[in-house]
Amino acid sequence: MQKNQLIKEIEDRLGIDYKGFLEEIDDANFIGQRFLPVENVYDYDWVADIFDNTHAVAKMKARGDAEAPIIGGPAVKKVSGSIVPFGQKFQVNKSVLNKIFNPRNDNELKSNLRRILDESARNVRAAIARREWLTWRFLADGVIKISEGDIELEVDMGIPEANKLAHATASEIAQAWDHESAEPIEDLIRLCERYFTINDQMPDTILMRRSTLLKLLNATDTKHDDDGKGLKSLAEVNAYLGRLGMNYPSISTYDEFVRFEDSMGRPTTIYHLIPQDRVVFLKNAGGGSALDLDIGRFLMGPVAENGFQPGVFVDIMEETDPAKYWHYMSCEMWPAGYNPEYIMYADV
Repeated sequence: MQKNQLIKEIEDRLGIDYKGFLEEIDDANFIGQRFLPVENVYDYDWVADIFDNTHAVAKMKARGDAEAPIIGGPAVKKVSGSIVPFGQKFQVNKSVLNKIFNPRNDNELKSNLRRILDESARNVRAAIARREWLTWRFLADGVIKISEGDIELEVDMGIPEANKLAHATASEIAQAWDHESAEPIEDLIRLCERYFTINDQMPDTILMRRSTLLKLLNATDTKHDDDGKGLKSLAEVNAYLGRLGMNYPSISTYDEFVRFEDSMGRPTTIYHLIPQDRVVFLKNAGGGSALDLDIGRFLMGPVAENGFQPGVFVDIMEETDPAKYWHYMSCEMWPAGYNPEYIMYADV
């Protein structure tokens, strides 16, 4: 594809490769790929294979009629083909364009070219945030709810009901963690043993929000010294779990969130990736092709605008008559759960 004038200006004046720069963008704070590594797929039926259980576990349900899954190849392809593609575009500001093609000086030109480059990077970061949101709807909730345009449904990603626990019903959790007689550390030990019973191995990590960790640290059972605890920090709690010699995993906090647009189109709605008061037990991905040993993969499908190559496609589209430039991003992505039993969570 021939480079348009705006991209050529960016590369010539700033001395960078436009596509190469965008491909290097990532968010180091996101950890979803530890559990669901990204994998590119080239088969155009890849997403239908997830929902009909050929390659992964997922059940697509009509929202409001949870007992009626959407079944049959044509129906699955139609609905999945509406929720898996993700893209956005917005027009390049004409005032900025005027300053680029009619600059008063070189500094002004480069400043505005960097602004255009930053806007393209914003598109990439939007795709990365979408990927992380989908990842954690699977890992920390098990159900992905979509309500966009005329698509409104739920997708059950297959986490067994026995792996979804709450303090009101699970015998492993003595009390809610804000209760005066709560035993958070003993609860975690019992929950890890439950995970071991289900999977014949311990989880690799325990994740929770910072606020949940504070409840654990403030619990009387954590702080008192009667049974050898007397723990005051996360490091001390993890050291205590390690001293037990039972291969219990360390605890980590994960408070990352993504932003959604409100009714006015402003990115003001915050969505935390791990729900409040939820503790998540996960197995790390081992990498390679041993899918039977991992939770799953995050699949990136082929994008028509990118010559049917997978990944995040970002470009600046040029129109004539009248002349316009558009920032454009497109990708197709969805998590595939091969072994959702390696996920367990508890509301404490």
